[in-house]
Amino acid sequence: MSEGRSVAECVGLLFENDRFARESGIRIVEVRPGYGRTQMDVEARHLNAVGIVQGGAIFTLADLAFALACNSNGTMAVGCQADISWLKAVRSGRLTAIAEEVSRTRSISTCLIRILDEREELVAIFKGVAYIKGTPLDLQSPDRS
Repeated sequence: MSEGRSVAECVGLLFENDRFARESGIRIVEVRPGYGRTQMDVEARHLNAVGIVQGGAIFTLADLAFALACNSNGTMAVGCQADISWLKAVRSGRLTAIAEEVSRTRSISTCLIRILDEREELVAIFKGVAYIKGTPLDLQSPDRS
């Protein structure tokens, strides 16, 4: 782990390597124990055939926040169940996903993720369950491009 950085900060650097999220225009904003926050500026590439943000784009935004929260202590956790409820259509602006780990046992992490628009109105709710593998994440390389 890089000197001067917390485990959660190093986890954020590791997950900068999520190529699908990065190519989708999703940014990591904050990582701390049991918490992850991501953002995405809505672009034309995110819109579906009827001009609203495609559900998969919102799911990906939430999924990355979920990954940050359940891996934030440096132990590998992989998603084994996720569901999402879309509550409001969005056509433009910035979306933010805020993930909070609400339960953690030796082998299971459960997170609730709120997806908000620029006015902090609820756009979707995502629940994710991750299996905690017990394997430490490789946090040795601080700069991952």
